[in-house]
Amino acid sequence: MGQQVKTTDDFSPSRPPSIGSSVIPIINKLQDIFAPIVGNFSKVQLPQVAVVGSQSSGKSSVIEALVGRDFLPRGCDICTRRPLVLQLENRTDVDDGREWAEFRHLPGKRFYDFSKIRKEIQWVDS
Repeated sequence: MGQQVKTTDDFSPSRPPSIGSSVIPIINKLQDIFAPIVGNFSKVQLPQVAVVGSQSSGKSSVIEALVGRDFLPRGCDICTRRPLVLQLENRTDVDDGREWAEFRHLPGKRFYDFSKIRKEIQWVDS
């Protein structure tokens, strides 16, 4: 089972939200509903981005560029050995707009330090 990482995004008031910002919360809710029922292989086709490539080909860099944060394990050897499921949310109503991550295996526990997010991914992946 992959990890779930939820982050907030601190959009500046001068920058308009992305076109998909209204769709992301709906997709996240659907994933939350279907994951316990049918696992990660839902019959409902939700919009997704898959990053595939050989070892050290820049997959983590692509994901981090999309998220806008450095949080994935790095190294010369294989760093992530299984799928990582990210759910991104733009939530300005909680925690003073601070960014955080939650993992499906630790419901309700928020990680505000992105270096600790990296360590948790490494621990779960080991």
